[in-house]
Amino acid sequence: MDNVKPKSVISLKSLSLSLTLLLLSILLTSGSIVGVLHLNDQNQRAFQQVRNQQSETRARLARADDDEREIREKIARYQDLVAQGRTLPERRLEWVETLRGIKESRRLLGLDYEIAPQRPLNVKAPSAGGHDFLVSTMKLDLPLLHENDLLGLLADLSAQVQALVSVQKCSIERLPFDPSRQNPAILKATCEVEWITLREK
Repeated sequence: MDNVKPKSVISLKSLSLSLTLLLLSILLTSGSIVGVLHLNDQNQRAFQQVRNQQSETRARLARADDDEREIREKIARYQDLVAQGRTLPERRLEWVETLRGIKESRRLLGLDYEIAPQRPLNVKAPSAGGHDFLVSTMKLDLPLLHENDLLGLLADLSAQVQALVSVQKCSIERLPFDPSRQNPAILKATCEVEWITLREK
């Protein structure tokens, strides 16, 4: 009879054991949750890293495509210049002959010109590869019956000469009436035109 323990003592021990097991379960569960959250955070970071790398790769590919397209366009433009003879050395004698031919074919009333010495073209432009830009400035003075004579002359120059023709400025003034003047021109044009060529370095 003396070995019989009271029920209250047994209940307290059982309760203590249950609480200990519950606490261990909570700790294990909490640890698992923390581990899962940590693993999820690592996965999210790795996923974001992959997405960033994909974005950078796409951006690099887009830049490479743009660079390739720009290079192709430059090559095409250069090939056009070569085909048109625009990369040949300056040919002043041919230019002079062309001017005379245009004057005759368009029956211009007169044509005075002066071509300055060739010089490097001072431009802030992209590199021309293995070539330098050179320019010769020409001043034109011509009497006109109407403006179309001037427009036709400039169009013919651009189409016929082996150089890039760039009109820098033109001015047209009305001539004063003079009944004794032999020339029937009523206008006078003064222009500054640049003849641009490429020279291999």
